[in-house]
Parts: sequence; structure tokens; C-alpha cells
Amino acid sequence: METIADFEKWIETTSSELRQQTIAVKRLAVAFAQCNIQLIRRDQVARLGILKSRIMEEVESLKRIESAAQMGATKGAFWGGAAAFTIGSLFAAAKGRQDAYYIGAQMAGSVLSRKVPFGTVLITIDGQGIPKGVKVVSISRLARESSMSESEVETSLKHDGYLLMTPEVFAKVLEKVDCEILDGSVCLPLARSEVMKRLTR
Repeated sequence: METIADFEKWIETTSSELRQQTIAVKRLAVAFAQCNIQLIRRDQVARLGILKSRIMEEVESLKRIESAAQMGATKGAFWGGAAAFTIGSLFAAAKGRQDAYYIGAQMAGSVLSRKVPFGTVLITIDGQGIPKGVKVVSISRLARESSMSESEVETSLKHDGYLLMTPEVFAKVLEKVDCEILDGSVCLPLARSEVMKRLTR
């Protein structure tokens, strides 16, 4: 027959077991939370890897387009120079000028000496920061289309609030952000102002 002492002992043992289970549950909750944080961080690093691959593919694609456009422009300039030489020489000769050849050469030279920008491809980051605000832009194409210099195009983009960087610098920034995400000092999305801080380090 159980006594009150036996019952009290059972209560004490049960209470002790409950305390131990409560402690175990709390430790388990902390472990799950830490695992969840690590999963989120690794997911964000994976997203940055996908972004970097996509951006670098776009950079290479635009550089190929720029290279083809430059070849086409070079051929066009050659034929334009030849046409300018022919027309200039014939026109001067028709006027009885003795220096018709020289005038044709000058006209051809003016056509061939025109400098048209090709090949400058940069990464732009707008107010959305990383990852949503990242785009690849052909500065050279914008300069050709707007009859501006590349530096004027860059100044205009900066004035509109875009952060500009080369693909190489962009890759280095992403490497820094990867490490900072893994150590828990930053998380995505990363504001443009935060990206700018990483450019100066």
C-alpha cells in the first residue's frame, strides 16, 4: 500500500523529469532556430550565385553584340571612307582642281577618323539594391544612340541614382556579401547605400 511519502517521492521524480524535458525542448528549439537561420543564409548565398551567373552571362552576351557592332561599323567606315575619297576626288577634279587626290584623301580621312564607342559594358544598381535592382547596361550602345560620350552617359546614369561598376568589381562585391551573409552581419535585400560601402573597402 502506497503511503503519502511514496506519493510525494513520485511527484518529486515526475517534476524533475518534466524540468529535464522542458530544458531539452528549449535546447531543441534553439538548435532548430539556429538550423533555420543557417538554411536561410545558405539560401540567400545560393540566390546570389544564381544572380552572379545570370549577370555574367548577360555581360558576355552584350560584349559579343558590341564586338559584332564594332566589326560592322569598321566595315561601314571603310566603305564610307572609300566613297568619300571617290566623290571628293571626282568633285574636285570636275572643278579643275590640281589637288583632287588630296581633297579626296581629306574627305576619306574625316570619315575614317570618327570615333564611335564600342565595348563598354557595366553593371547598374538602382534603388532596389541587390538582388532586384541589378541590371547590365551597354554604355557604348547608349552613347552611340544618344550621340553622347561614354562619360556623359555614365554621369547621366549616376545623376538618375544608379550605382555603376565593372563586372569584375561587381563579382568582388558579391564575394564580400556572400561572406557577410554567412557570418550573419547582413541579409538580402542589400540596399544600394550598403553596396556603396563595400566598394570603398
